[in-house]
Amino acid sequence: MKRILTLFLAIICLLSLFSCGKDEEYPPVESTDEEARVMMTIELDGEKYEVRYELYRALFLNFSKKYDKGDKSFWDTEASASAKTELNSRIISFCTDIFSALHLSKKIGYDPYSAATDEKIKEYISKSVNGYSDNSGSFIGFDGNYDAYLASLKEMNLNYSVQTLLLRYSIALDNINLYYAGTIDENDPTLDMKEGALIYTEEDVRSFYYGNESARVLLVTLDTKSYTENRAKEIRDKMATYTNAYSVSSYIVGFTATTPEDAFNGVLLGKYSLDSAYYSEIIKEAFSLAEGETGDVIRVSTDTVSNYHILYKTDKSDEYYSENYIDVRNVYIANRIGELLNEVKLTLAENVKRSELFDTIKHSEISMK
Repeated sequence: MKRILTLFLAIICLLSLFSCGKDEEYPPVESTDEEARVMMTIELDGEKYEVRYELYRALFLNFSKKYDKGDKSFWDTEASASAKTELNSRIISFCTDIFSALHLSKKIGYDPYSAATDEKIKEYISKSVNGYSDNSGSFIGFDGNYDAYLASLKEMNLNYSVQTLLLRYSIALDNINLYYAGTIDENDPTLDMKEGALIYTEEDVRSFYYGNESARVLLVTLDTKSYTENRAKEIRDKMATYTNAYSVSSYIVGFTATTPEDAFNGVLLGKYSLDSAYYSEIIKEAFSLAEGETGDVIRVSTDTVSNYHILYKTDKSDEYYSENYIDVRNVYIANRIGELLNEVKLTLAENVKRSELFDTIKHSEISMK
């Protein structure tokens, strides 16, 4: 599903694709003193970033079901020790993803905390509350009911402050991609990038494709509202019985909503081409599978979508390269940008300082109440 690459730019919030249709004000909601408590601080190049309880809470509640299966008392047991370590590592990784984008965007000249960014955030929130319908698609919204919008955030374990942070992250990513990728002529695959900071040649793209930094997979995506986890596993197990990619593709077309083009063409992934905050498990799976092997069911949930994903590793043929050069080139560019973000992320991770609250918080009591 080659369109998954667009998620690298905007998956965190679908609304970041919108433009505002109304100039209506929806007042910010201040965080409580409890929500504003600092769990961690991260410093780099004179910039200081704070991970507040409200962000930690959102990530913990959205990640914790994998470990506690909905039973919060699990976190009071000795058996939860390793789960806490793993979950905290995932939370820190997510936070450094966010702040790496904010940091890099500022370094290239775009301030994610500028008045212009604040205005964009107001526009996105207004569009979300009111809904929209235009050439980019449609969104029902909440008929202008701001309280209903805030309630929907709470259902996703978010408050106003965390949502605006995620919007800043999305806006920062958009500007980073625009700066480095520039304008690409999609009608002529022989042309290099225009007006972007990245410099590359067709040979660079070719080396990336045939090297170890890319992987081609057949990707099944199943909406969790329409498919249970057991059904997803049944589909996965059936895929694993086939001995060639054509048979797998034929099955995918017959038993999922995947289009024939996506089922037979697959998608090329780079080690850094997707947002690791959400897609790290998919990337890890894609590069751990052997050719002809089917991966496990992976659930990915964001604040807008929740899907099961199943990967089948297939070959990187000459035919795919020649027929899909534009897509390969775009993955190469996304991967280069992802590498730049990852460099900042690794440095940020080395400068994480945990507060006393981080080490004393009672996980079984974390909730949106």
